[in-house]
Amino acid sequence: MWSNVTIPGKPSLLMVDATRNAEGWEYEFSDRLFSSFKRSAIELIGQSPVHVREPKELEPFVTVAFNSFVLFTDERGTDYWNWLNEQDQLGPNLFAVCMCQKYEPELARLILESSQTFAPLALAPQSPMTPREAGLFLLKFFTELKLHSEQNITGKMVWFSSSKARELLRKRRYSAKWGLRA
Repeated sequence: MWSNVTIPGKPSLLMVDATRNAEGWEYEFSDRLFSSFKRSAIELIGQSPVHVREPKELEPFVTVAFNSFVLFTDERGTDYWNWLNEQDQLGPNLFAVCMCQKYEPELARLILESSQTFAPLALAPQSPMTPREAGLFLLKFFTELKLHSEQNITGKMVWFSSSKARELLRKRRYSAKWGLRA
């Protein structure tokens, strides 16, 4: 079910958009989701999502205090995942990857099956999904996590928050599937 992993602190979220706005809607989507997180009083790093074109552009953020990382990515998601795992300064994190319209099953598998990683807790899509499905899931997930993880993020709370978010998708008759490593 869930591990004994504990990540110190209440959720503090760094949101990174690495899509390069390839199809023209991605930046607007991540900006709107960031605003929704802000309205839900989820602790965020910065005033907007960080927009990057390559992994090295994340260097200034490696030493910033956050414990949750959301990556919006395209087909280059594996490059970002590998780069993040090479950064020794990163403490344990909850990692969520969002791949709207361009589902990469190998990236999802890599994230969910990695044993040695900066992110002992992780979420990844298990099916293609629309931006609406992804945004709804992530907003519900992090809202639940904030409510139930005031001092630490645990595997149990990640599992619980994921269950609540999946239930919301089911009630709305969305078919998106999310995988979890907790």
